[in-house]
Amino acid sequence: MTEEPLAYRVRKWALQRISTVTKRPDQHDRLAKTDWDVLVILDACRYDALQRVTSWPVERCRSPGSATGHWLEECERTGVLEGTHVATGNANYANWNVGAAEIEHVWKDHWNDRLGNVLPNPVLEAANDFLDEGHRPVVAHLLPPHAPYVAEVGDTWIPAFPDLDIWRRNPSREDENKLSPQVAMASGQVDMERAVAGYHASVKSTWEVILPTIGQWLNDDLTVVVTADHGETFGRWRDWKLYGHPNRVHVRPLVEVPWITFEQATPMVDSAAENAQEKLEALGYVE
Repeated sequence: MTEEPLAYRVRKWALQRISTVTKRPDQHDRLAKTDWDVLVILDACRYDALQRVTSWPVERCRSPGSATGHWLEECERTGVLEGTHVATGNANYANWNVGAAEIEHVWKDHWNDRLGNVLPNPVLEAANDFLDEGHRPVVAHLLPPHAPYVAEVGDTWIPAFPDLDIWRRNPSREDENKLSPQVAMASGQVDMERAVAGYHASVKSTWEVILPTIGQWLNDDLTVVVTADHGETFGRWRDWKLYGHPNRVHVRPLVEVPWITFEQATPMVDSAAENAQEKLEALGYVE
């Protein structure tokens, strides 16, 4: 099945029309008012998902978009990324003019066909290149924890669904059989219990990977903001029975995202790390 079930499409259509912005989005206002040097975007990272894997105090903010395209559309409108240097693992930046001084499309050279994803390190390295060249401010838009969910165990990144070829969607290739994560989940082709566990393992791994780099930036007297473009849903009642992150649906699981500000005085200690066994269990490899 390459389309969502009809009943699901109807429910999503209705929510797109009735879930108006009842609470004004504040994320872009906060970005405009904060003197940040580096902005780290964790793609599809829910506020509660990051909160559960870190001991840092995580604030919440409200994104103006429920999907990356919608979020970038608002970036174009508000001008919040004007003049920035962007390193991105998300291909959507090719479709919007956010006013950036320069965009490094890391996904073009670092798409991982085995994982169907772009790992964080190449994006962080591209961001560091901008900083080494004296550019400020810099945006690092990481693709994880966006589906397909991946986690680092030891020195190896593994997928939650190693046999699910339909999720390996290289954005630079034309493929009539491409299937979005939303459709795959809504049509029952994905085990949702494993998807939820894999997602949280991906959030955890991504967080653990970026912390050392944030520490380096703090040593360089840089102010770093970590947030997300949107959240993620898994078909649960508290998720409004939605899957993935459908466009223009302003419900809390999709627009309530994390906000953390790191400044030089921030002590870089976090008790969130778990061992490889626990990550393998979260990905579904160990019963």
